[in-house]
Amino acid sequence: MEAFVITLREGMEAALVVGLILTYLSRTGRTGLRRWVYAGLGLAAAASLLGAAGFNLAGFDPENEVLEGTLLAVAAVLVFSLVVWMWRAARGLKQHIEGRLDSLTAPTGQTRRQGWGLLAFVFFMVFREGVEMILFLAALSLAETPDLVGLIGGLTGLGLAGLFGVMFVKGSLRINLRRFFAVTGFVLMVLVVRLAAGSLHEFFEVGLLPSTPALLAVIGFIVKDSTSTLILIALVALPVLTMLPEMRLRPAALAALPDETGPERRKRLATLYRSRNWQAALVSVTLATVLPLGTAAYAMGRAAYRPDPQAVAVRDDGMVHIPVEALIPGQLNLYFYQGTEVDVTFMVIKRDEDDIAVALNACGICPPRGYHQEGGTLICDNCNAPINMETVGMPGGCNPVPLTASLAGGEVLIAAADLEGAQTVFAAR
Repeated sequence: MEAFVITLREGMEAALVVGLILTYLSRTGRTGLRRWVYAGLGLAAAASLLGAAGFNLAGFDPENEVLEGTLLAVAAVLVFSLVVWMWRAARGLKQHIEGRLDSLTAPTGQTRRQGWGLLAFVFFMVFREGVEMILFLAALSLAETPDLVGLIGGLTGLGLAGLFGVMFVKGSLRINLRRFFAVTGFVLMVLVVRLAAGSLHEFFEVGLLPSTPALLAVIGFIVKDSTSTLILIALVALPVLTMLPEMRLRPAALAALPDETGPERRKRLATLYRSRNWQAALVSVTLATVLPLGTAAYAMGRAAYRPDPQAVAVRDDGMVHIPVEALIPGQLNLYFYQGTEVDVTFMVIKRDEDDIAVALNACGICPPRGYHQEGGTLICDNCNAPINMETVGMPGGCNPVPLTASLAGGEVLIAAADLEGAQTVFAAR
């Protein structure tokens, strides 16, 4: 299910944008530019395979914050430029929405420039997610114990995303053009906001850009997995909902037209019924897509492990004592110390018998909303950033703020003075 949801979620974003481009080109009489879109798709698929192989051989992490932030920023700019291009081209259509579209035919040189722009846009949008998905699927298939079910789930998710793209293009050929431009512009601008928020968060995490608690709270809400999934569901559902009025074939549309011959009427009705069937198929595929995404978003929220913090007391030696034997290996343990001003919440994680990680239950850059555990990973409650448990105790990014501790006599020892000093982390944000 995890592999299915990951590839479906990432693939849907690319399928939605590419589907919108192809539909726009068809509805505005620019079908000659569609070959540039297909060329961009093909090049991106090939480059994703090569890029994934190159990253794997070089041991380069494609998800490092600087690279991820840069790619998200470029993607946001490209999507915004696409919206501007579509709005400009749509100006002439607003006066004759269902009229002739010959006036949109561009000169050869301009068409070529537009084609190269579309190719570059599609290539980048697909390549950005392609490398990550291929590395993910490769990790499943090449693991010591191959997860064939996970691999099948991942490929199924990717196939369903592609099927949605095909159905979207086929089912939107009769959509009202004015409604299409309005909804498409809104959908893409929401996508721009989500991409820009993701880029800012990555740069905040490595300290390349300054941030404030209020800004981090807003950015964190947008980039959370659950929020991003719900946004994607809305982006997918909105264009499809605009097609529902077109599915009903009114009596006037089925009636014979003046001077229309029998064969001509049968051909026109066959076209109408075919378009309605495509739209019905699109609605079905959309439901098959958004239901597992919504279920996954709900399940992720329910599956999170958030233990209740346990109160600790200071002994006569001025230290807090936590028995190591009470700690479950690989599990998040939370405690709270009642300070003179505010409570201080901290975590203790037993990675091994002699490897105990201690840190405040507060992110290094986000407001101190704490963490929860999903599997073997800590997740920041503000921005959903995943934290490897091996890095707990180290400073930087969204890692928990380190807290000095020692290990002696089978106990974790933390000075009360350090806990008192940590009050500033929780009180200042």
